[in-house]
Amino acid sequence: MNARLLRLTCLLAVLSFAPGARTSNVPTADDPIPLGVRQQVQWLQATLDDGDAERDEALFPEGELFTWEFYALAQLNIAETSGRPADVERAIAVSRQVLPKLDLMLTHRRFKSMAHWPLRGGICWFSGQSLVRARLLALLGHQATAAEVQRFHDDSQVLAAAFAASKTAALEAAPAQTWPVDSLFGLESLKLHDALYGTAYFAPAFARHRAMLERVTDVKLGLPASFVHLDGRARDVPRGCALSWSLMVLPRLDPVFAQRLWADYRRHFFSCSGVPCLVREYPPGVDRSGDIDSGPIVGGFGVAATAFALAAARANGDRDVADRLERTGELLGAATVGPQGKYYLGGTSPMVDVLSLYVRTVPPPATLPPLHE
Repeated sequence: MNARLLRLTCLLAVLSFAPGARTSNVPTADDPIPLGVRQQVQWLQATLDDGDAERDEALFPEGELFTWEFYALAQLNIAETSGRPADVERAIAVSRQVLPKLDLMLTHRRFKSMAHWPLRGGICWFSGQSLVRARLLALLGHQATAAEVQRFHDDSQVLAAAFAASKTAALEAAPAQTWPVDSLFGLESLKLHDALYGTAYFAPAFARHRAMLERVTDVKLGLPASFVHLDGRARDVPRGCALSWSLMVLPRLDPVFAQRLWADYRRHFFSCSGVPCLVREYPPGVDRSGDIDSGPIVGGFGVAATAFALAAARANGDRDVADRLERTGELLGAATVGPQGKYYLGGTSPMVDVLSLYVRTVPPPATLPPLHE
């Protein structure tokens, strides 16, 4: 860590423990959703539009997809946590508005070449829209339309068949490009389909996917590779951006497996004795520059790895690390509260505000709600 970064670290550590630093991020007896999250929703409702999402796509290949996908998932997180009618109504309305936008993305450059695959758009697009749809139907219960249910049935059959036909149970996000993390939302959506409709899609698909992860696990780190060949061989080292994302989903698929990985991930990738709490992009001893997935890397610590680690900490029930990561995000993200709500980095990047909302709303294990019957 260079001298400038060290001085900044010390300053942020002091500021983070100042009185009032966490006031807006703590649930109250009256509302399980923190005020800061409510203020973020207020900002996004007032400012998020299609043009913003399209600009995100220009900056990041999946930017538009992630902006709308995670916006819907964050609203669903809030609705499931609070159970308040207004939150439920908003989550349903947002999800129903977002899903047609996601379908239109199959005509966009990133997904167009895969639009006519059985697994339309590749697994990154397909799994994201499928999970939004799954969670919407779980929230709607009997209020879902016949068309909504049928689309989910059809997509789940396609997804289950793709996992069954795959050599690795890690599906392609782009032609001949396979990142195991991209399959996890799809596996979660299959698990929800099984719970809602009595199918048996999830167990065989996940068993093969987990076996693949075990095969590409680095023996020294105890963590799986971030990128694999089509035949299932490791193609890269374990990476923080992929591990943080994986570990925000895996607790809902296999909590025991997730806890084991979380312990190894914390041991090897985290610098979290105080604030800021930071997460490495690459394992110790691997020195690379940042790329489109990692975002900027400073002193070995990655922006994407650190940001998604908050969701992973919450999902794994690690309250201490989640608390430190949240304070880190408030400070390094230059959180601002104005008349229109709360935003980060001057409100210049809608995807940043959307992802910030999502990682702050992932439910910890004890608060995961039952599915509606």
